[in-house]
Amino acid sequence: MTDVSPRLAPLLAQLDTSLAMALDRMQGLSDDEFWWSPAPDAATIAPDGRGRLRPVRPPDDEPRTRTIAWLIGHLGEMALLRADYTDGEHRLTPLDIGWPGTAREGLAFVRDGWARWRAALESLPDHELDLVGRSDFPWGLDRELPILDIVWWMNRELIHHTAEVAFVRDLYTTRS
Repeated sequence: MTDVSPRLAPLLAQLDTSLAMALDRMQGLSDDEFWWSPAPDAATIAPDGRGRLRPVRPPDDEPRTRTIAWLIGHLGEMALLRADYTDGEHRLTPLDIGWPGTAREGLAFVRDGWARWRAALESLPDHELDLVGRSDFPWGLDRELPILDIVWWMNRELIHHTAEVAFVRDLYTTRS
């Protein structure tokens, strides 16, 4: 690990702890749980026109419960995209990233995406943490907020969506 800014260090520690807790909670995740729909209209993933798994948008675009497949895909994709626009080639789009189709692939996808995001953050010198647009990710507030705020937001997303995974797993155990 490189020398990390004292302002970034607590957020990286939070990311590490939150990710470790989430991955521990996801131990033993089965493919059946991964694909199980907690509600008839739950957001999920399906093959696109090129045969790659992608999120299925509900016709009315209303918030929905989500399958673990959707949640894990979203977690991995957002981390990979943000890493690319923070310290990569600045070229990836959501259409470039196929989502995983099994629980095992999904957990690897999450680990890889968040490891890449973390590595991108470790490369940032302290003076860049306040730069608005340092991550020029084109979808979101990255071009309006300093990267330090984006790091906070990504941690919140990690915590929020992995809590949803845990909740869906709990519901799965109670299905009839």
